[in-house]
Amino acid sequence: MKKITLALFAILMTAGAASAQMDKLMVEANRKTISDAVKKADAAVTKKDSAKAKTWLTRGEAYLDLANSQDSVLTKGEPLAAYKAVEYFKKAIALEKDGAAGIAAKKYLLLTYAKDGKPEIEGQKTFSAFMNGGIAKYQAKNFTGAVKDLQMASEISPKDTTAAMYTGVIGQMAKDDAAAKAGFEKFLELGGKDPAMVYALAQIYRNEKNEEKAISTLEKGIALHPNNKDLKSEKINLLLSFKKIDLAIKELESSVAKGNSNPQEVLNLGILYENKAQEFAPEIRSLRETLADNNVDALKKKIQAQKDKVGAYDEEIKRLTDKIKKDPKSAAASKKQIASVKEMQNEQKAELTKLNEEAAKQASSGVNVEEVNKKLADLEAKQKEAKESALNFYKKSLDLDPNNYDVNFNLGVMSFNEAVEIKKKVDLLDMAAYKTEGKKIEEQADKKFREALPYFEKAYSIKQEDDLKSSLRSLYQILKMEDKLKALGE
Repeated sequence: MKKITLALFAILMTAGAASAQMDKLMVEANRKTISDAVKKADAAVTKKDSAKAKTWLTRGEAYLDLANSQDSVLTKGEPLAAYKAVEYFKKAIALEKDGAAGIAAKKYLLLTYAKDGKPEIEGQKTFSAFMNGGIAKYQAKNFTGAVKDLQMASEISPKDTTAAMYTGVIGQMAKDDAAAKAGFEKFLELGGKDPAMVYALAQIYRNEKNEEKAISTLEKGIALHPNNKDLKSEKINLLLSFKKIDLAIKELESSVAKGNSNPQEVLNLGILYENKAQEFAPEIRSLRETLADNNVDALKKKIQAQKDKVGAYDEEIKRLTDKIKKDPKSAAASKKQIASVKEMQNEQKAELTKLNEEAAKQASSGVNVEEVNKKLADLEAKQKEAKESALNFYKKSLDLDPNNYDVNFNLGVMSFNEAVEIKKKVDLLDMAAYKTEGKKIEEQADKKFREALPYFEKAYSIKQEDDLKSSLRSLYQILKMEDKLKALGE
């Protein structure tokens, strides 16, 4: 199953209060007005008026006007103007919480709305200062600074989905997952519905290995966008990454059963079942090894054969001993032969000892061969069932879309791999067994290799992938198709 890739968000963010081109004289006049106001406000706090809330309120307003001026000459000189404005408003509130200046300062720190639904000017100005600052920093690729500004904008306007969304998106660009997560979470809490934000948040949870949050986030997104294929596919990917292949199968089968599936969903079901079949392989292999290590009958036969070898040497020693008695003149030569035979017999006795030790170890292993055989048969049946389901869904997908590269390739791989497994059986046969069974097994392998051929050739006609070309080359060599091998460019 191909993973969905979340593309880097291409966001064209424009300032919420972008001003028109101003006449040069107006720019300079406005610059002087703002500069003078800032200087005057700075000077005021050095005098006896520094203890008055009104002084700090005025200073905050002066710095906020500077932050919103969009005059680079001013903003470069005071890049933290908006933050200073907030600091000064908080100072005014601290000095006069319930007084006129304190109440006025509070309006700048939280965007509220009038009865007609329009934003109050004070909060809007502070919000715009941080929003525009964040946008400017984003455009300058200062993502860390942009996130900080946007977080402040979101704090000033806690119900604004745009600031929350931008915090999430640019938080990812800044590699600040904590900020990104908080932004995306707030975006969705406020009613945001963009599926890309749902996907992005689920990815963050996935990276944190927070299974419950990742899946529930995608489920919320799917509820909002029931026809969104990317969200559905990513949910399947998540279930797989969290080792929940049965749930992933159940999810897709439910969708296919409703009749609103597409060829890719059916193909994905085939892939899931093939993955499920492969999951059984390690345990099946282990059980087979256990049985091989505890094959009592085979070991008994080996021990008996070894005893027979040792016994044959006994007979030879007896023959040579009798020869000495009958023909004393040959004693020297016969004794030399006896010594040689005994040496060879000792080697065979050592091998017999090893086999007997293996039998003793086998007897004390406590392995219940009957139970192992039963478990192996059960797993092999389940694996076979999963493979059959995979084949069934692959063929259904092929019926829906005969020119689908992935389904043709997967069907080819499935038959090719089965052929390879069959061929391995031949390689394990001894000469005697090969004479009786070898040809039949080779014919079975050949049949499977030929099953793979049309699927690989169809897939290659759709897309000339290097991996597929390599598989085709191997297949042509196995089937001795020299003409096709030559046409492939080999």
